[in-house]
Amino acid sequence: MSAQRGTGALLAATAFTGAANYGLSLILVHLLSPGEFSRFAAVSTLLLTVGTVAGAAVPWVLARETALSGRGDPRRRQAIRFGLIASLVLGVVAATAVVFAAASYSGTGLLLGAAAATVLILLCAVGVGVLQGEQSFLRLAGVRVLEVAIRITLAVLAALVGWGSAGVIGAFAVGAGTAALWSLLAVGRDLWAPSTGTVASETWTLARHAGALAAGQAALSLLLSLDVIIGAAVQAGGDGLAGYQALLVLARVPLFLATALATAVFPRLVSTTGTRTFLPTLRTFLILGAAITAAVASVPAALVEVVLPTEYVASLHLLAPLALAGFGGALATLLVAYLQARERLGAAVAVLTVALVAAGCGYPLAAPDPSTLAWASAVAMLGASAGLLTIIKDTRVVLTAVGPLLLGGAAWLVLHSLTGHLVSWLICAAVVGGAAVLLVRPRPRPEGPLRILHLGFEDPARPGAGGGSVRTHEVNRRIVDSGAEVVVMCSRYPGFAEREQDGVRYVPCGIPVPGGHFPSLLSYFAAVLTGLWQMERRFRPDVIVEDFAAPFSSIAVPYLTRTPVVGVVQWLFAADKTAQYHLPFHLVEALGVKAHDKLIAVSEDLAQELRTRNPAAEVHALPNGLEPAAWQGTAAFGRGDHILFLGRLEIAQKGMDLLLDAYAAAAPYLSSDLHLAGDGPDEAVLRERARRLGIEDRVRWLGRVSGAARFDLLARARLVCMPSRYETFGMVAAEALAVGTPVVAFDIPCLRALVQAEVGVPVPAGDVGALTEALISLANDPARCRRLGAAGPPSVRHLDWDTVAADQLAIYRSVVPLWQGVGRAEDAVLHSDQH
Repeated sequence: MSAQRGTGALLAATAFTGAANYGLSLILVHLLSPGEFSRFAAVSTLLLTVGTVAGAAVPWVLARETALSGRGDPRRRQAIRFGLIASLVLGVVAATAVVFAAASYSGTGLLLGAAAATVLILLCAVGVGVLQGEQSFLRLAGVRVLEVAIRITLAVLAALVGWGSAGVIGAFAVGAGTAALWSLLAVGRDLWAPSTGTVASETWTLARHAGALAAGQAALSLLLSLDVIIGAAVQAGGDGLAGYQALLVLARVPLFLATALATAVFPRLVSTTGTRTFLPTLRTFLILGAAITAAVASVPAALVEVVLPTEYVASLHLLAPLALAGFGGALATLLVAYLQARERLGAAVAVLTVALVAAGCGYPLAAPDPSTLAWASAVAMLGASAGLLTIIKDTRVVLTAVGPLLLGGAAWLVLHSLTGHLVSWLICAAVVGGAAVLLVRPRPRPEGPLRILHLGFEDPARPGAGGGSVRTHEVNRRIVDSGAEVVVMCSRYPGFAEREQDGVRYVPCGIPVPGGHFPSLLSYFAAVLTGLWQMERRFRPDVIVEDFAAPFSSIAVPYLTRTPVVGVVQWLFAADKTAQYHLPFHLVEALGVKAHDKLIAVSEDLAQELRTRNPAAEVHALPNGLEPAAWQGTAAFGRGDHILFLGRLEIAQKGMDLLLDAYAAAAPYLSSDLHLAGDGPDEAVLRERARRLGIEDRVRWLGRVSGAARFDLLARARLVCMPSRYETFGMVAAEALAVGTPVVAFDIPCLRALVQAEVGVPVPAGDVGALTEALISLANDPARCRRLGAAGPPSVRHLDWDTVAADQLAIYRSVVPLWQGVGRAEDAVLHSDQH
């Protein structure tokens, strides 16, 4: 059976057992007297706590050890023996605690049944853990369904013959005993072989791990049950709490949903990083849970009378706080599962302990009045959930919760206003439920290849386009060659129409605006923020790629979509734009960096900066590549004696003002002219600066040079100068080194990895005097230029576009479940058989 089908079977079994237990409670409300039902509910709540602890401590440890060993392996034998002993010890301790907690309102028969059920429930954990480790999810699902079926059948029979709460709890013990017997038979072949001293040393490790898990789940389960436990004890098991407990059955429907979702998603949480896997599950729970809670909190009395005896209708005012408590407890259950998978259970236990202490102090004071107790429970559960959310420290988790909670609140307002009109309420509740299901329904994927929507912001054909757009195109055209589809959204400019180039579709984005490059970028960002959903409907992407761009870097695209997003970072300098324009671009950048959990940086320096800013993100460093034309070398051209700048004519980043100042100071000592190749926003300002510096007759303005012609240009220069104030890679430097031309550049992050003393002259950042001296020294020493130039090509030989594109495509595939682990040779199979 596939992992997906097995997980589905386990999820279905969990949902079935939750629904069956819920149905049993409704049946017993009618078959038992209020006093007997109150005692049954209190004891069953204790057993639920026991079952939760049993299902989280020993089974998880055994599952891990089973997965790492085979049948007959001493390691597995040792783990199973540990599990059996630990379960027995926990069973005795838990049974004692259950008897002590229930003694004030239970007779001897009820206490004996509760103690037996406790021990047997914990014994079941051994077989459950082994099946989880073997990934035998279908067998595990079958055992769960069988145990519940036996328990419910016998419980109903016991209630019918008049055995009361003691008989019903005895039926629970028989059901648990059946599962415990199966558990021993399932592990018997591994149980009796002699253990070895080598493996015995692992016992304490297993015990510590199991203890930590048990502590976390015990704290959660106790918090979920504490209101009933204390309420029953304070009221000595009388009828006063029967209405509270009966309505609690309705209020805790979200808990069954959260338990089923946590069971299904936990294995994937263990094997992934970040919150990417968790967010869809959280969103599903919040939407469905909020809709259920809104309905439960506003349910009409006429509808409650259908499922509960008339005497419980008087307690209907408790439903609103109990529904909130149920929602908070369910959310806490899901969050604890996530924190457990991330091995952050210690922090979760601390939050739960604080909530337990507060509830333990407040519940005895509130218990005499069921209404006060219900509201106290709501405060405790919601407070615990809020505390657990703060541990995760991921803005996306909070943002994921905002929409569903607002919709749930709006649904409650509408439903509450219709409480007195049953038919209208039913229609509205059906609409709310249907809308919730539609919102969480998986979107069907059209057949076809991997679809990539690249928010690339800059068309490589645009006048003044930088090296970032070159990378975008070089990578994307190779990805298209592998069989994928790529659409690149770019800022609009005059003459830009949708086109296809080398198989890559370029689509203009934003409205036409006057004023040049910067206003068109703002229009592009506004169009993405407001219209990304339309782009998704049109192109149906499997993955969205967000290129970081000035002035914001990122606009937090992962917050705008449910589609997986990968960030490609070629620019991370919003702080400079903040200083330039006196606008808080850096705050937007900080939010955007935190939004991503998978990032690609074009240099290791940039990757390390991203890891510092967002430790939770998975960051890959993939440098730019070089075209084959770059390796022709100087033999294909012929060396000149001039100094060359190639790139965007800009002051803020490219430092062209510094270059002109340095060259003006060096010009009297040089025979080399300065050639400037490129276009950009500051060309007019720079021409005027050259005139004022008196070097206009020594500077040649070559205009934009692109394609293979730029390698000719680079190879003919004596040296290339890069006066950039900041860079994310330094494509021109890499290309110059590839053709054997030395580079003079400021010693700045990202650029220093390329321009080292063996291939060029690194200059202290921003030091115009040092740049002047470097230009004079190197330009007047042709022999040194030749020596440095000869060392250039080997230093950049590793920069290959084919390798970069293959690695980047692998990262894209890793976030799309359908393509995880798929290579190029398998694409054809996926294209023809995706479903």
